[in-house]
Amino acid sequence: MSVPSAAQGTLPPETGASPLRQLKLLLSPRAQGFRNLLIRGEQRRLYIGLGVIGFLFWLGIFISVYFLVGKFLDIEGFGPFLARKLMEMLLASLFVMLTFSNIITALSTFYLSDDLELVLSLPISRPTFHYARFLDTLTQSSWMMALFGVPVFLAYGIRSDAGPGFYAALLFAVPALLMLATNIGITVSTLLVNVFPARRTRELMVLLAMMMLAGLFVLLRTLRPERLVNAQEFENAAAYIAQLSVPAPALFPPRWASEIISSTLLYSPFPYTEAALLLTGLLASTAIARWTTAWGFDNGWSRSQEARSARFYRSTVFDAVSSVLPRAWRPHFSKELRVFARDPAQWSQVFLLMGVCGVYLVSIHALPFEAFQGELLAFMKQAMSFLNLGMGGFVMAAIAARFNFAAVSREGRAFWLVRSGPVDPATMLRAKSVLGLVPMLIVGQVVTVGSGLMLEAPGWLLAIESLTTLFLGYAMSGLAVSLGALWPDFRADTAARAATGPAAVFFMVLALTLDFVVLALEIIGFYAGYRGLYGLAALVAAAVIALCVFIGTWPVARSARALWERGI
Repeated sequence: MSVPSAAQGTLPPETGASPLRQLKLLLSPRAQGFRNLLIRGEQRRLYIGLGVIGFLFWLGIFISVYFLVGKFLDIEGFGPFLARKLMEMLLASLFVMLTFSNIITALSTFYLSDDLELVLSLPISRPTFHYARFLDTLTQSSWMMALFGVPVFLAYGIRSDAGPGFYAALLFAVPALLMLATNIGITVSTLLVNVFPARRTRELMVLLAMMMLAGLFVLLRTLRPERLVNAQEFENAAAYIAQLSVPAPALFPPRWASEIISSTLLYSPFPYTEAALLLTGLLASTAIARWTTAWGFDNGWSRSQEARSARFYRSTVFDAVSSVLPRAWRPHFSKELRVFARDPAQWSQVFLLMGVCGVYLVSIHALPFEAFQGELLAFMKQAMSFLNLGMGGFVMAAIAARFNFAAVSREGRAFWLVRSGPVDPATMLRAKSVLGLVPMLIVGQVVTVGSGLMLEAPGWLLAIESLTTLFLGYAMSGLAVSLGALWPDFRADTAARAATGPAAVFFMVLALTLDFVVLALEIIGFYAGYRGLYGLAALVAAAVIALCVFIGTWPVARSARALWERGI
């Protein structure tokens, strides 16, 4: 008797094992792996540290929302409407981000996971496989709601003295919204891998990110949040309340969840229509996702085995560009340029960075400085120009996390070729750091110096901002490459995935702390110069330069030794 292939999905369930038991067995490896990572993993301390930082961040969100909701509720007449509008905007933003996150996660769990060959060879039914991967995708993508949503909902409930009905509504609406976003992500990822080559599908994620940001921006502009704090734009109180009461589109799932939660929060009549829409929408999306994977999984997974074409490997342009660098750096730099050029998921992000710079400069130009005059206007413009250093540092930290931190992880399973060759690890890391430093400095200088020019900042302030951006970018670039070498993820299928792990979050915390310290030191230096203490101002400037040079140099050498000591 012949045995059907696993790829056809016709194998019978394991004898004596129920579908629930099969589902449990499929999910147990990930649970055991996470348990072992916390107990014996080399990143255990990192996860514990991130847990502490995450709790503090969670607590900060809770306190902020508790204070904000309290201010809203203290506004007589308008408070409940403001609180309801804020809930609607929150759920809409989280739902859009969750949907995009689920598309990427479903693409990895359903079609690009390393264990698929083993799982598909097991005697399990296709529905069991689908729901196991559904739960896997849901778990991986729901951390955003847990981190950002739970403290907000708790702050709402505690500050509003909500009853048990509010928490019961949360237990119904929030999981339903999470599962609905997961079903949409699975459906879209299946359609994508059947229309485009699977490896190229990952390259489309940048385009989807732009679409998500554009959609979120349009959504927020449709809700017009700035009108909530300016009642004078309305003819009377009735018009103001009517504007606050305008809901999101009727067939938008976050609106259904918002109506359910807000009604129990404000002790309004329960919206049975929205509850029925949310429940039926969840069931319908689950069926559609299941039917879509039943139709397109085999073809999608087969196409995911296609290899990426080796483009640009014979071009001499990259060697010419690398010729200006030291001889030991040239092979590494040339190779990194080739990898960057042949991966649209990398170079297409240049357009996203340009868009970010454009939006930021337009926002700076639109600031209401007409409210100030005389010396106060000049002071406000100079202060805003100087504070742009903080925003420039934040943007550079995000770029470093995306490009520099993942530089070592991008070697993937071919790292053994680099490790077994006559390669100096410190030279390799410095070459990767220099390549990632270029986009950081371009964006950082545009944000800081460009906004300073728009604010008519004096030349001496622009020079200080430019030099600070240069040294701060050097420090963040070296720090990112160093931490990426200490905790590389050679199993990551994309650079984006390598740049979203716990070590990357740890880097962002350190980078933003460095940004804050540099900004604080320069404020002290400016104050010392204003008071005529030029010696102290020069000492502070030297301390900033020394700190940035040290952080950009010493960790590279230390992490290079650690990277080579870990073996192949």
